[in-house]
Amino acid sequence: MSLDVASVRFGYRRTPVLEGVDLRVAEGGFCALLGPNGSGKSTLTKIIARVLTPAAGSVSFHGRDLLAAPRREHARVVAYVPQSGPAPFEQTVREAVLLGRTPHIGLRPTRRDRDIVAAAIDRLGLGALGDRPMSQLSGGQAQRVLIARALAQEPRVLLLDEPTSALDLRYQIETLQIVRSVTREEGVTALIAIHDLNHAAHFCDQAVLLDGGRVVADGPPAEAFDAAVLSRVYGLDVRVTRGEQGVEVRPSALEAA
Repeated sequence: MSLDVASVRFGYRRTPVLEGVDLRVAEGGFCALLGPNGSGKSTLTKIIARVLTPAAGSVSFHGRDLLAAPRREHARVVAYVPQSGPAPFEQTVREAVLLGRTPHIGLRPTRRDRDIVAAAIDRLGLGALGDRPMSQLSGGQAQRVLIARALAQEPRVLLLDEPTSALDLRYQIETLQIVRSVTREEGVTALIAIHDLNHAAHFCDQAVLLDGGRVVADGPPAEAFDAAVLSRVYGLDVRVTRGEQGVEVRPSALEAA
């Protein structure tokens, strides 16, 4: 059982962004999408989330075509955490997280729905902010609300588009720990677009490196992180070291400083 992306192509008018992307993430796996700006990381997450429609290719989970499934069914399987932005309208944190229950709610939220929302809010350390309007939150707090909303959705596939970009170091680590625990304890498959190679190496089971809209490396971080490939993709000389604590990537310029 897995999340399978096959031969996905996408472009904006005449500008290709993804050119035949293939990847497979095992059920319960935590996969990092890596690559420089413009490599297609965010675009791929948006295609799986059905924010964008590919020109060709397929996305399936447990053999079911996610791109052809009814929207409500898709939303019961896939939750998407976009990059943080301003709240589109006035709502409290609790109301925003409750939106994650929309695919499951009948005429009105049940006690179980509200309990799930409360648990997601607490899990992200937002308990004291439940009644605060979204417009009064910092960028980092708003991003944690989006993650709580996705967890309240009880997905089988969790997509995160640079979720730590607005967070300070403490909340970056805590967020990645939460996602890892969700994959390991609940069997959720997670795909995260992220820039920090070392965070990906520490928290993720799988690393997929994109360059020019193509997959150029795929596997456990200790295998996928090759100094020559990373140096070419990022245009920067890097060193990769492997030890008992895992793999670490460092720009050579830092070692010479």
